[in-house]
Amino acid sequence: MKIKNLINLSKAAFICLGLLASSCTNENFEEVTGVEETELIKKFFNDDVVLVKDLGDGTFLGGDMIYESRQLTDQKIGYDANPEPNEDLDERLGFYRGVQKWPNNTIIYVFDNNLSSNQIQVSLNSMQEWTTKTNIKFKERTNENYYVTITNNGDNCNCASANLGVNGNRGRINMGVRTSEIVMIHEIGHTLGYIHEQTRSDRDNHVRILFENIQNGAASQFRKNENSVNLGAFDIKSTMMYGAYTFSKNGQPTIVTLDGNTYPRRKPELSSGDIAGTNQAYPSGDGGGDGGGDGDGNDICDGVDEWSRNVRYSVGDKVTYQGFLYERDFNGWNRLGECGDTQTADICEGIEPYSGNRSYSPGDQVTYNGYLYTLQSNRRWSNQGRCASN
Repeated sequence: MKIKNLINLSKAAFICLGLLASSCTNENFEEVTGVEETELIKKFFNDDVVLVKDLGDGTFLGGDMIYESRQLTDQKIGYDANPEPNEDLDERLGFYRGVQKWPNNTIIYVFDNNLSSNQIQVSLNSMQEWTTKTNIKFKERTNENYYVTITNNGDNCNCASANLGVNGNRGRINMGVRTSEIVMIHEIGHTLGYIHEQTRSDRDNHVRILFENIQNGAASQFRKNENSVNLGAFDIKSTMMYGAYTFSKNGQPTIVTLDGNTYPRRKPELSSGDIAGTNQAYPSGDGGGDGGGDGDGNDICDGVDEWSRNVRYSVGDKVTYQGFLYERDFNGWNRLGECGDTQTADICEGIEPYSGNRSYSPGDQVTYNGYLYTLQSNRRWSNQGRCASN
């Protein structure tokens, strides 16, 4: 289904902790000018409708978020918000399970050579905001096979766009010529796997969307994600939150609090909710390569409860299941290691990264997004554990 829209999505990449997907601008940033007609395609992201532009390279742009084709479907698939651990991945899916967090709390990045000195400094300043207040770390790439490339999109604007979560070597953050720390801090949030706060499933309990004030064609940018994975309480001060006048067509607010008031503009900093939510999704102690181990020779599963169907888990939670330690990701579970394991050796050493251009046979092993996988006889990949940090 194709829907005509008058928003230039290539320039509507502004920004706006919920945890799934939509798009945004903010009164702190430049509104869309030079409108041109664009066709948007209806897709499903975790069974929620998203309207996106096909970029022609296997990715789709929705506002300021870039989706990989494997993160989207053409119809609902029966999304399970509370999956069982150890669900293997079909070979053809190439390991994608919606949004995947960065292993070892570390974003691996590359600065493209087209960046200006100011864009690099803005990026470094924004990284510092995350590292000084949360468990997130950044590492400039050496030989890692999964990373995000920070590049200049050439637009003379305070704008940007970013992939949602870690995406092998295809991830990127596209900066405008005048991208500010406010924008860049937000885009790093998308790279960590976060969606826009005002699209959370519980947003109607906290704010009202005034659709009568929204620009023609931009209403889809305020679509609620019923299946969003929410970290903590709704946070109107979040770096991931739309501004009160985002996409306004008449100078009137598009988002107000339940009592009808607007709220202050966002600052180039993380809110207390951003910090708490990030440290929940990326808990301390995840910087090592031994899963939940403490480095003192203890069983990595010590003190971790067994998985239960009756518990609703959040990103970053750990459980044991069938003798292994697992950590909850945005759309599934990652195996960290085998219970009883006290070693910190890198299980991925000497294993080649996954390639979509190769044909694999049962028993073959590959690395992907910081994890070791083995192809089973049923042609499904099984997570064998997390690679050690570099």
